Amino acid sequence: MSETEDREGKSNAPELSVILVVDGQRERAAAALRSLLEQSPVDRMEILLFDLGPEGCPPLPNSDHPSVRMTRAGREYLLAGARARGVRVARAPIIAFLEEHCLVQPGWAEAIIQANWERWAGVGCDFVPANPDSGSSDKAFRMTYGIYVRPAPARGPTNFISGQNSAFKRDVLLRYDDQLDLMMDADLVLQKKMTDEGHQLFHEPAAKIAHRNENTLPSLAVGAFYWNWCFANVRAQVFAWSVPHKAFRIAVAPLVPWFRLAKLSLSMARQGPAKMLRFIGDLPFIVAIHHCSVAGQVAGLLNKLDTGARRFSHFELNEPRLSRSEFAQ
Repeated sequence: MSETEDREGKSNAPELSVILVVDGQRERAAAALRSLLEQSPVDRMEILLFDLGPEGCPPLPNSDHPSVRMTRAGREYLLAGARARGVRVARAPIIAFLEEHCLVQPGWAEAIIQANWERWAGVGCDFVPANPDSGSSDKAFRMTYGIYVRPAPARGPTNFISGQNSAFKRDVLLRYDDQLDLMMDADLVLQKKMTDEGHQLFHEPAAKIAHRNENTLPSLAVGAFYWNWCFANVRAQVFAWSVPHKAFRIAVAPLVPWFRLAKLSLSMARQGPAKMLRFIGDLPFIVAIHHCSVAGQVAGLLNKLDTGARRFSHFELNEPRLSRSEFAQ
């Protein structure tokens, strides 16, 4: 390659790569892709679309857009493996991950691109529910992107950003290339690894994502169980937990839901009577999901990663997350 060609290649490189993995839920996957293509800086983006859908199913609408690089992966990859592959083939210095049951909101890409990337290794977004008032979807949202995972709404540095739907410097991700496939099964472990090594994270509420949530307690329970299976197994591998350490974690597991509940109760009490009353109404749901989560962590410490990762990947990409009108049918 000549020096001129090299300069032209760099000048034509995108500023943001977005990795989107889809499977059997074709309509909502198409909506996620469309929300990316409607972003104002789409000409400065590349969308790495990994289609794990059944062989012979038609491609998603707009998958032939100039900003889309599609890979018909079929069953070659699970969710985590496709994301790790996307990191390696991406051409932009910033990589964002988007779940296929999400819709990025206007201004999302611009806010991600304009973040202070000289300082931050990762930038997290703000969330709104994409299917409110649909069975237990509001409770599920509060559990996952509300009271449990979601960072404080104020813009600024943070110790963690939302799992699955955040953006990172590609060169930082590639520093963990030897364990990247593993940590894509539990990206909160990746964030912990980053912050332990001095990298900083940032919460950018101007980058908003609408997230479709599970409609029933059993649905969220399944997802929580297998996500925590992956989380516990990956964390134990990455941080080289000893057998006694794993045994201790398993032994104290029955106490963990109640410890979490005590912390949440104190947090809600500080946020005023209205939120405390809603929290009390959510208590049966919260306690049930916390028990499923801890059971998943025990399963992850006692079993191999592959089973949990395979089942979580199928759940994440195929579980119905219905809107109010769909849920009522």
